[in-house]
Amino acid sequence: MNLTYQIVLVQEDDKWWAYIPELPGVFGLGDSEEEAKQDITKALELYLDDVREEGKPLPMPHVRRLETSQIDVAVSS
Repeated sequence: MNLTYQIVLVQEDDKWWAYIPELPGVFGLGDSEEEAKQDITKALELYLDDVREEGKPLPMPHVRRLETSQIDVAVSS
């Protein structure tokens, strides 16, 4: 069975991190976008293995599409 989870990738300074909004605590880090994707894939596999070992049902993905955008906000000095 293949499950498809949507991930969010964020670049901060010279690092990348990735997370899955549906699964708090499952995240990946890397020096590049690709490294962050590889790391979160490993983290997700470990998480799902733990869920199976505990005899719990696998969390089925519900989010089909994520979009990101930017907003500007004025801040008083």
